[in-house]
Amino acid sequence: MQFQKNQLKESEIQFTIEITPQEYQPFLEKAAKKLSKEIKIEGFRPGNAPYSVVKQEVGEMKIYEAALEELITHFYWQVVTQEKVNTVGQPKIEIEKLAPGNPLVFKTTTALMPQVKLANYKSVKVKKKQVNIEEKEIAKTIENLRKMQAKETLEDKFIEKGDRTEIDFTVSLNKVVIEHGVGKKYSVVIGDNFMIPGFEDQLLGMKKDKEKEFQLTFPQNYQDKMVAGKNCDFKVKVLAVYKRQLPQVDDEWAKTLGSNNLADLKERIKKNLEDERKFQEEQRTEIEMLQEIVKLCEFSEIPEILIDNEVQRMLYEFEDNISHQGLKFEDYLLSIKKERKDLENEFRPKAKERVQTSLVIREIAETENVSVSEEEVNQEIEKIINQLPDEEAKKNTRSAGYKQYVSNILRNQKVIEKLKKECII
Repeated sequence: MQFQKNQLKESEIQFTIEITPQEYQPFLEKAAKKLSKEIKIEGFRPGNAPYSVVKQEVGEMKIYEAALEELITHFYWQVVTQEKVNTVGQPKIEIEKLAPGNPLVFKTTTALMPQVKLANYKSVKVKKKQVNIEEKEIAKTIENLRKMQAKETLEDKFIEKGDRTEIDFTVSLNKVVIEHGVGKKYSVVIGDNFMIPGFEDQLLGMKKDKEKEFQLTFPQNYQDKMVAGKNCDFKVKVLAVYKRQLPQVDDEWAKTLGSNNLADLKERIKKNLEDERKFQEEQRTEIEMLQEIVKLCEFSEIPEILIDNEVQRMLYEFEDNISHQGLKFEDYLLSIKKERKDLENEFRPKAKERVQTSLVIREIAETENVSVSEEEVNQEIEKIINQLPDEEAKKNTRSAGYKQYVSNILRNQKVIEKLKKECII
């Protein structure tokens, strides 16, 4: 085997590899044996026909085609290992010469793992904020709980603050109904301020079957830029009015929520709010810490394949989040007037940042000799398996690839915990 190395750019390398017929002959023999199992050759049992007979039956080029992927992979990795090249992703293959009895020549173009020059990452200091829960936050949570347990009575009455009403409405701009500007049997609780400013005020004093037309200006920062800051025409018809009675805030009500008394309920709410806020603060400080460390480090050119893979991973996470909200991703894209490629472009800067963070964590793990034992990986995989109902999914979690994936996650967690001890104060 002979090869030439060509550094195309900082993040990409090319090898031109030449294999002699003697070197690749074993791969042809193996491919011929496999072909003889797949086709019926008169006078021979499957897999037992000699090479010359298979060649006569299917043609020599068919054997070369069957052997090509395995032999190219074999010699490519031989070169990569010999040259100690740290590659990323699958190589691009170009066959330069392929003729029976002659040397096989092919080119491989491969992305390289970026180099990271670590700065003094331990010098980064991020201050953790103290978590304090105010009484008004507890009161707001209690009010939300009361609203969730409100009893409703359908009444023939004028709409007052606190009532829930069902309405039909249309919104028009320059006498043209805007997109998503039609609502049927739309529920509005007066006083929740869920609608744009002034809308709920217009409903006060109306009754069932009454109609009303009015104008309102959408806020300048409204999500739909077509109507943001514009004065639009509204037409509303009241379909029903429900009087809502909220439960009295006392010990008896607190017991219905699983607390001993009102004081106990408030204490539980405070504890839950504290835990949530502490978790959010942990996330904030961790993200800020990693961002500051990444800013200090230097990177060689990052291959596009790494950024592309991260963009697709982010898209998958985003799509999964949308589906958990009960929405179809295609419908969501239509609602925001964007295509998948638009989101890909928007995600690229963040994807690059995530790749850089991953590279830094990987480099720190090597610098600090952070490793994960096989026992730790197996324990984590068993935890995951216990949460999976599907047998096929359980089987996949025991694969070598998934074990490596879990090992990387655990190693990254160890690095982050180590950094937090040094950098978060």
